Amino acid sequence: MLASNPSSYKTYRVLGLMSGSSLDGLDIAFCHLVVQNNPFKVISWAIEKAETLAYTMPWIDRLQLLPNAPALELAAADVAFGRYIGELIQVFLTTYNLKPDFIASHGHTIFHYPAEGFTTQIGNGTAITATTKLPVVCNFRAEDVAAGGQGAPLAPVADKYLFSNYDFCLNIGGIINLTFQTPEKVIAFDITGANQVLNALALEVGTPYDKDGDLAASGNIIPDLLEEANHLLFFATAYPKSLGNNWVQAKLLPIFQQTQYPVADRLRTACEHIAFQTAQAIAQIKAREQLTDRASYRLLPTGGGAYNLFLMQRLSTQLNTILPITIEATDNQLIEFKEALLIALLGVMRLERIPNSFSSVTGASHDTVNGTIHRVA
Repeated sequence: MLASNPSSYKTYRVLGLMSGSSLDGLDIAFCHLVVQNNPFKVISWAIEKAETLAYTMPWIDRLQLLPNAPALELAAADVAFGRYIGELIQVFLTTYNLKPDFIASHGHTIFHYPAEGFTTQIGNGTAITATTKLPVVCNFRAEDVAAGGQGAPLAPVADKYLFSNYDFCLNIGGIINLTFQTPEKVIAFDITGANQVLNALALEVGTPYDKDGDLAASGNIIPDLLEEANHLLFFATAYPKSLGNNWVQAKLLPIFQQTQYPVADRLRTACEHIAFQTAQAIAQIKAREQLTDRASYRLLPTGGGAYNLFLMQRLSTQLNTILPITIEATDNQLIEFKEALLIALLGVMRLERIPNSFSSVTGASHDTVNGTIHRVA
């Protein structure tokens, strides 16, 4: 990190960490960002090295059970997971001989209830600092929730500062979320469960995911299931809005699991649900923001779902019933590690004291600066 006056460029080397709802592992990205302040702007950025380090089965089981665990177990898991993250970081840094200025960690979401005023991500920052001997910035949702916001989605910060040349950014992770941006404002919100549902169904036939969406492509839509999924109350709610893993697990996933239809048909129906609801989200933006049918809108897809070729086909078909949208290809590193890059950026903005959650996105009373800093003693 280069010391300089507030208006000059600063260089940060940040380790961005993301633990997603798919539980496939910890996404780690060593990011290089050059920024200026007053006004804040990202001059350049790069993901220099990135990897997903798989969780052990005991940790996967533990994380899955935590939403229903006693308070004592949640507190213990917070610290233990922080130490575990620290150990994974040490492996990554040693393997690639890297020395970041600091770590920015999202943690793993256990509860997300913004309407009740709280959200909980475990992975204790002090424990990470103690294990790695590096400063840590974490807890990137709390200030926004305290200001009456949803605390989510976070992706629009990266979309604004790193990907402003796209009209729409679509992140297809465990939950699918959408960003729409103009020079004047950013709008973003969660749409529905995505990979959480698709991967859970694929596991029923012994595979961790439906490669390329081939199994879904071989199935048929189940009209009753599609109608039931599309009529969940969340979809009638106007943005800003957000979803937690708890909603997907309690409301959406059972629709597709508690039935005897073939897995291929349920996957096909789930893909149609995701594509339809994404189109409805864009229709809502089109109506409220008075978008016109210009030649084409550019959309950047990221997240693991971008590899699902069948889902991407259904998305393209459904979206183009609303607006002329071109889904643009991107490189695999960005598809897989955009969220880790985002967390790195949030950490930089926290250190620069720049708002890193937008009230236009979350519904908070004002833009907020989120992140708790843990320094090396």
